[in-house]
Amino acid sequence: MPDSSITKRALAEAMKTLMKQYPMEKIKIGDIVALCNMNRQSFYYHFKDKYDLVNWIYYTEFFEGILGSSEEPDWGMIERICDFFYENKVFYSNALRVRGQNSFSEYFNEVIHPLIRAHFDTVYRNDPNQEFYATFFADSIRISITRWLLEGAQQTPQEFVTLIKKAATGFAYKLIEDEEQSSEPN
Repeated sequence: MPDSSITKRALAEAMKTLMKQYPMEKIKIGDIVALCNMNRQSFYYHFKDKYDLVNWIYYTEFFEGILGSSEEPDWGMIERICDFFYENKVFYSNALRVRGQNSFSEYFNEVIHPLIRAHFDTVYRNDPNQEFYATFFADSIRISITRWLLEGAQQTPQEFVTLIKKAATGFAYKLIEDEEQSSEPN
């Protein structure tokens, strides 16, 4: 393993340890480097800030594996994301509480949107509103996952995804039913 990777992983472990004890807003770069006996220069050589480090942790521990997968994005992928967050809920709840520029919440949106968009390429082929649909569902799923985690993830990931799926499909069936009824002659 190259030195760069060893350094990044040490910084990541320090950040994960600190986020079990403190809100992300309270953690300083000095805290991170002190925990792994490095200096600030080492940190800034690899990451632009602590948010970049948190995003790197998610990318390397979870998302990188999805990129290598040939499977289509589907409900199973959403469940895998929820499983991962559930297994690491203290860390990701902490990360998702932070809002604003460079936050994990913003990064998570950047990651999930293309996954949903790829799925919609097949569902809404040739529809000029495809981007709108993908954004709508990506935002809905991201916000639902965030709320689920921040409220303590009371349901298992499987139960939670089943609820999301039922909400989406139930609403779709209701819209179709309403559309069919409105198009029937009186």
